[in-house]
Amino acid sequence: MNPLPWFPLNRCCFALWLALLGGAAPALAAGISCSSTSMTALNFGTINPLAGTPTQVNATLTYSCTNSDTKAHAALVCFHIGEPGGRSWNPRLMLNGANTLQFQLYQDSGLGTIWGSYGFGSPTPLAVPIKLAAKASTSGSATLYGQVPGGQSLAIPGAYTDVYQSGDTAVSIADVVGTTVPSTCSSSWAGAVFPFTVSATVAKQCLVTAASDVNLGSQLASATNVDANGNISVTCSNTTPYTVGLRPSNGSTTGAGVMSAPAGNTDQVPYQLYRDAGRTAAWGTAATASNTGSGAAQPFTVYVRAPSADYRPGSYSDTVTVVVNY
Repeated sequence: MNPLPWFPLNRCCFALWLALLGGAAPALAAGISCSSTSMTALNFGTINPLAGTPTQVNATLTYSCTNSDTKAHAALVCFHIGEPGGRSWNPRLMLNGANTLQFQLYQDSGLGTIWGSYGFGSPTPLAVPIKLAAKASTSGSATLYGQVPGGQSLAIPGAYTDVYQSGDTAVSIADVVGTTVPSTCSSSWAGAVFPFTVSATVAKQCLVTAASDVNLGSQLASATNVDANGNISVTCSNTTPYTVGLRPSNGSTTGAGVMSAPAGNTDQVPYQLYRDAGRTAAWGTAATASNTGSGAAQPFTVYVRAPSADYRPGSYSDTVTVVVNY
């Protein structure tokens, strides 16, 4: 019997072996971790853009931290707030389409420290020192102080928001064994986030910011068509349509008023309010001219005529109310 060739070509085979080592991912080092982190919404409500005073409201950050080690740990837990889209952080901006409303977020009630983030290019994050015994846990909260500055007269009425999503907030934990809390925040994110929304509604507003008296002077009884002018200024929120009406004290809707004298003199001196220097267009409460606010004071001239001065001598006066509809 002939022996079989050692490696017959039609029967040759061999095995391949591959040992894969690893399996599970490396376990994280034991220490302090934080979870259940959340921030309530920051709602400024209705903003008057013509007000010179700021609007302030608060929100609340809550967190829960645990030491998973069998040794005591200390940590500086830092809560970072960036700015969506990489927009300006001083001031921060809420958006209504292309329109903006300025605001800011602070760590303290004195509004001295902006709440920001090292990693987002803005200033200091909120740093909370935590010390935990072995296998211990703690929960806490912090206040976010928000302010919309006053004097934003150019803000256009509407609903404004700034939405801080997961990528705009972060938590970092500088953790050590022992009881000495680190002095600086870690540059590594810990995975926890606390998304929240900032919102406000800018209201339509109008103010009569100036109104001068109209003095027809001292006149002889023979005087006719006694004329004088006055000025009023109206400030309305940017882009807000409005009309200006005038109402004498007798309630006339056509601007036809009367001036009265002190007690004992029952005479009344008629006068008429006009919107033009030619005294042809009466100015009453049913104003027909439409104006558009700019956030700045807009002037109007009031033209007055008393057809006759043939009344008993005395000082006559009346009060005219400026009626702004918007």
